[in-house]
Amino acid sequence: MKRRDFAKLAGLGAGAMMLPATSFGKIISPEHLLSPGLDVGQKKILADVALNAAKGLGASYADARIGRYLNQYVFTREDKVQNVVNTESFGIGIRVIANGTWGFASTNDVTEIGRAS
Repeated sequence: MKRRDFAKLAGLGAGAMMLPATSFGKIISPEHLLSPGLDVGQKKILADVALNAAKGLGASYADARIGRYLNQYVFTREDKVQNVVNTESFGIGIRVIANGTWGFASTNDVTEIGRAS
């Protein structure tokens, strides 16, 4: 590996390390990790609203995926833990076939979908 290539890769790695954990989700308390999130009934309503909207707009096929992702980042330096950050990301994705073409959309803002129900 050439010195210039190494410097490019090292710069990319250093830049990625400087990204705040909030780039990957909403910071939450450790206690919030234990909460179940939405119950099954709320998830079904959310999925039904999204699927009905897709079918109403002419999709011949539609499926919805609801995801809640919990991540924990541990920052260390010289064998010592500097910081621990817990993050949560939540959203819904919908995949459709319309006019013979696949389409996909997702959002982490589910308030509009909830209001539509």
